[in-house]
Amino acid sequence: MSGEGQRPAGLVPAMLAALALKATGLVRRRAEAGKSSRRPDGPGHETSDVNVRNTVLVMGGLALSAAAVIGGMVLFIRVTESRQRAALPTLTPQQTTRLVPPPPNLQPDPYADLDRQRDAARAAIDGYGYLDPARTRARIPIDRAMTIAVGRSLDGGGPSR
Repeated sequence: MSGEGQRPAGLVPAMLAALALKATGLVRRRAEAGKSSRRPDGPGHETSDVNVRNTVLVMGGLALSAAAVIGGMVLFIRVTESRQRAALPTLTPQQTTRLVPPPPNLQPDPYADLDRQRDAARAAIDGYGYLDPARTRARIPIDRAMTIAVGRSLDGGGPSR
């Protein structure tokens, strides 16, 4: 039942992989595998450790490959960045000058300055004073001006009755 759903085309990659392993000599044929150099009175298991030389060579190759890829990417980024910078137009003197705001550069306590300005505006609205040095025109508080204006005509005439 497990073999019914498989197509023959699905076995092609497995067959190619088997042929590649056979061609490299990593896998022996079954007939050759039976002719092993194992003695019949031997322990029946592998007695030697991993081949250290081959393992070190493989790990060194992987490390060199990783270093080569990283070095290649760094080189690619630097070359690309230098080409992009070379393609940019040069900056004008107006673009390279340092901008310095005019003095005063700092306002140590902006809230105190704002409070002083509001107090001056409030004093001008709520207090009495002259508008010109000849003292011909005066100002009065808004509340007082509103009480005086109540009942008067907007035409500038006298009080309406």
